[in-house]
Amino acid sequence: MVAMTAVSQLVARWAHFYGHTMAVSATVTYVHLVGILAGGGVAVATDVAALRLSPGRVADWPGELDRLAAVHLWVVGGLALIFASGVLLALTELDSFATSGVFWTKMGLVALLLGNGYARLRCEIALRQGAIARWAWFRRTSITSLALWFLILLFGALLHSTV
Repeated sequence: MVAMTAVSQLVARWAHFYGHTMAVSATVTYVHLVGILAGGGVAVATDVAALRLSPGRVADWPGELDRLAAVHLWVVGGLALIFASGVLLALTELDSFATSGVFWTKMGLVALLLGNGYARLRCEIALRQGAIARWAWFRRTSITSLALWFLILLFGALLHSTV
């Protein structure tokens, strides 16, 4: 009971601090947008590039695959920024977010994005090992990633308008 009271007070203090300190609210929002721009932007650009590739049309497709895979650090870093700042944002209006269908839909889409990222990594590993048949799955993960990034962005905008 004491721990719940302490956590509740900490969340209330954070919400008050965030709401009354323009520099803090601007910084948290900025970090969230940087994560979206850096992680999501690189992911979208890479997904589009991946859709242009084909093992039969590119002479050095394993090299191209390596170049595409090199962006994982950027995407994961962007997702880390999005997650950390998103938690801080959610804590500012915890009651509103906890009961928002838009919020939970967005979180579900994020979970699907993470699962799709794992599937893409598995496809990349299989392709490096010579399983060309996985190319169709690799393309599907790129299409799915594109759709999910844009849907998450849409639900983020909706969430901003509803909470």
